[in-house]
Amino acid sequence: MDWIKNIDWTAWIGTISLIIIFREASVWIMAQFHHPELGNLVGLLSLLSVLLLWRKFRKIPARLVDTNNKIMKESAFAFLPISAGSLIMMVHMGKEIPAFLLVLCISTLIPLWVYAKMAKKWL
Repeated sequence: MDWIKNIDWTAWIGTISLIIIFREASVWIMAQFHHPELGNLVGLLSLLSVLLLWRKFRKIPARLVDTNNKIMKESAFAFLPISAGSLIMMVHMGKEIPAFLLVLCISTLIPLWVYAKMAKKWL
């Protein structure tokens, strides 16, 4: 129970609140334009823009960076069921596997690599 005392609850609540507020506000704004499905993307880009703008004038607090790193590390487990489902689907695809892997690489790995490079350089 000692690990509970070591958690920076203010940073965790602030970081999660920041993410939720940007996401929900973006979904609401995009719903006004009749495209609520773009809310997540607009929220991500707007939060990234605000953080880049903030970093230009001030340093991003270390508490926010540390909490974000922990959230990203722990949220990787959320993708395990998706990975298992993809593996099961690939077993049944047969000759279509190369095309599927090409689409997977283009639509997932390359954007994640570019985002990581951007984050490393600008944040």
